[in-house]
Amino acid sequence: MPDDGALIKRLADLVAFDTQNPTGNERPMIDKLSADLTAVGAHTVETFETSGHHAVYARFGAGTPRLLLNAHVDTVPANTGYSHPPHTLVERNGRLYGLGAADTKGAIAAIVEALAMKAAATPGGQVETSVAVLFSGDEERTNSCAKAFVASPRAEGLTRAIVCEPTALRVGHRHRGIGAVEAVATSPGGHSSRADELPSPVAALARAAVALDEMGKRHRKSGPDGFQGLCLNVAGIAGGVAFNVIPSRATLSMSLRPPPGVDVRAVLDEAEREARKAAAPDALDWSVVIASQPFETRNLAAFADLLGDRVREPVNLAFWTEAAMFSARGIDAVVFGPGHIEEAHAADEFVDLADLVAARDAFLRMLS
Repeated sequence: MPDDGALIKRLADLVAFDTQNPTGNERPMIDKLSADLTAVGAHTVETFETSGHHAVYARFGAGTPRLLLNAHVDTVPANTGYSHPPHTLVERNGRLYGLGAADTKGAIAAIVEALAMKAAATPGGQVETSVAVLFSGDEERTNSCAKAFVASPRAEGLTRAIVCEPTALRVGHRHRGIGAVEAVATSPGGHSSRADELPSPVAALARAAVALDEMGKRHRKSGPDGFQGLCLNVAGIAGGVAFNVIPSRATLSMSLRPPPGVDVRAVLDEAEREARKAAAPDALDWSVVIASQPFETRNLAAFADLLGDRVREPVNLAFWTEAAMFSARGIDAVVFGPGHIEEAHAADEFVDLADLVAARDAFLRMLS
């Protein structure tokens, strides 16, 4: 019988590392995982750093791996309301509580324990299955490690990826993209007695905001079932000093979430045209802050050998994942992992022990 205690200890060790993004430090956990992956017989183990964030990439077996197992090491900052220290794993009523337990240190523990079990059952004590493992930082903010990975020769040869997020062990096969914009309008500014002579940045952006909102309404019935609309959100207009001052600058922030199959850049271009037209004759400085593409698995049936009957009932995901980046690189992907997204980012985050064990067993089957 597998030793669930070993699995729990792995998760406890991982939760103890403070990898809160941006205040924590990912490097000690990456060094620990590098040693663990070496210990179970990885053919190569490489750590790398980008933009102050860290990752470890290991390859097992002979030849070039085609399959990648990926999970992120960083967490969001601990939410308020924890009933115990967030970096101490607490077991209570079949649940394992701790920051990152669901998102996604539980998945990392399950993968490493599956590798250890596979190595222990193999003559020579090494994993011979051809598989690659990437544990990467900065997923919760700017995705710098995943960006660096897919842009590098490390990704060459990979054709499939299991990207771990808390899906309650269901197969996530599509989600929306994310686009975010900051638009700025300017004016010489001055006394409000000159309001008839000078452009008003706030008014220009107000016109743009209304046009963007109308654009969102026009798209509300477009898109596939489960993903209709753009979720276009005019988040705010900032600017102004006092009632009798024409501001010299105002800023509008806006976001949208295009459905699978829609190019986020094309939608952002449409939004820019609508905003500029409405703001005219005033000019806008339009800056794209985020342009993360939607995601959809290209060949779900091709994952049946890894995930069995789970692929027959895939689920739509309400949140964005780095699977979109692997897909854009030509690596077909699904999203899968223990825990529920409702627990991620919440106080007293937890993963059910039963889910964690099932995830370990699922990864072990993939290695077989």
